[in-house]
Amino acid sequence: MDHQMRPSPRGPPHPGYLQHAQHAPPQSRRGPGPMLANAAQTPQQMSAAQIAAHNAAAHHEREVAKRRARKPTDKNIPDGVDAIVPLAGVYRELRDMERRYDAAIMRKRLDIQDAVNRNVKNEKTVRIFISNTAKDQPWQISDRPLEENAFDFDTGQIPTFRVRIEGRLLDDPETDAAELDPDCDLGLPWKDNIPHITPVKKKFSHFFKSIIVELDRSKELHPDGNTIEWRKQLPNTQPATSALGMQGPAEFDGFEFERKGDENLHCTIKLVRDEAPDRFRLSPQLADLLDTDVDTRAGIVMKIWEYVRANGLQDPNERRTINCNAPLRAIFGQERLYFPQIPELTLSQILSLEPIVIPYTIRTDVVAHASPVVFDVKVLIDDPIRQKMSAIVNSPAYNNTLREVLDLDDQLAVLMTAIAHSKAKRDFWNAMAEDPAGFINRWVSSQKRDLDTLMGEGASRTVEEADAGRAMFREKVQESVYMLLAKQGR
Repeated sequence: MDHQMRPSPRGPPHPGYLQHAQHAPPQSRRGPGPMLANAAQTPQQMSAAQIAAHNAAAHHEREVAKRRARKPTDKNIPDGVDAIVPLAGVYRELRDMERRYDAAIMRKRLDIQDAVNRNVKNEKTVRIFISNTAKDQPWQISDRPLEENAFDFDTGQIPTFRVRIEGRLLDDPETDAAELDPDCDLGLPWKDNIPHITPVKKKFSHFFKSIIVELDRSKELHPDGNTIEWRKQLPNTQPATSALGMQGPAEFDGFEFERKGDENLHCTIKLVRDEAPDRFRLSPQLADLLDTDVDTRAGIVMKIWEYVRANGLQDPNERRTINCNAPLRAIFGQERLYFPQIPELTLSQILSLEPIVIPYTIRTDVVAHASPVVFDVKVLIDDPIRQKMSAIVNSPAYNNTLREVLDLDDQLAVLMTAIAHSKAKRDFWNAMAEDPAGFINRWVSSQKRDLDTLMGEGASRTVEEADAGRAMFREKVQESVYMLLAKQGR
């Protein structure tokens, strides 16, 4: 018996097969199904109000585009007005002066923007004071008598000491005067319309990322609390701070802590600078090449570029390629460098700045003790002139003034268009007054030519040419009529 499947001849299926297929249960389909849904989703119909609003918005956009296209932009006075109005030349001189002023203002704004982007820093001094106090020390409570029948000789007082680290930004009369008035060195009088703005001085914690105090004492006797550390929190790092819209913890001028102890001990205070952008220590070879020990990453790349240009190490064919000389080969170990790779290559030649280390001896044998030595630390602050220049560039008053100038320019363009129309009318009537007949003929010919061009009939003749053609036609007709009458008379 043959069980192989054979193709059946085409034709209508058997009725019994259709009935069986209708009552057969649906079988689950394996494999990926169709991407379309079973029921076709009809697109959402827009209501009449939505259609009307959409049409109104489209009509408004078309009208605005038409007005923008018809908006005059030419602010130059038309030619020939000088012969009619002698003061028209003064307007041209004012326009030339305005162009020069605009160029100067734009150049100055670009210079200010470049100065703002350079991120210039001023160097100032933070003076650090360190002191400590002692409390409940044995020598302080020795004069307190114990109870007469007490079996415990402990007084219950725990000897402690409190250390305070305080810093203050020193005043610099010359720099402070420059912050108030950048032109103070020129001896110019102060303008009354310029308000006196007192710059806000940065506090001690502003200049450091962290403060670490390491106490030099036995870990067996004092297993905990030998290292005290404060770290600056970045703005909006705490959930509560972010929720309230605050800018992180407030800055302070003093940092203090309290620990148990009844003996004098040494401690080491480490201050980690907080600078933006961060500065790094250069490797000895790179420092000798660039003649600097500390710089930012951008400053390092810029100094390398200046060194390359000064020594003519650029490839003449590919300007972004550097042909290394002996010092560069000793630093980077390559014969040729691709300039965009320099920031990455310098990462192995820079190190983080070492913290500022201050030794101090905590004394518990006196009530209060202050270090006889103060420590001056050089810090970098933003140039106040840069802040003022940034305020000038981003001032909202400049945008308002610019809008006013643009409005005046639009009004001026409208006036120039009206002057051009008035001059065209004047030329029209003057030409008509000088030769009325000739002007009318020329005007009619011009209008007829324009009409034929619009109607697509090609170039047409002028009025004079049409009159000459009609006269020639009449002469030929008359001549033909005379010849016809002469033939009939014969």
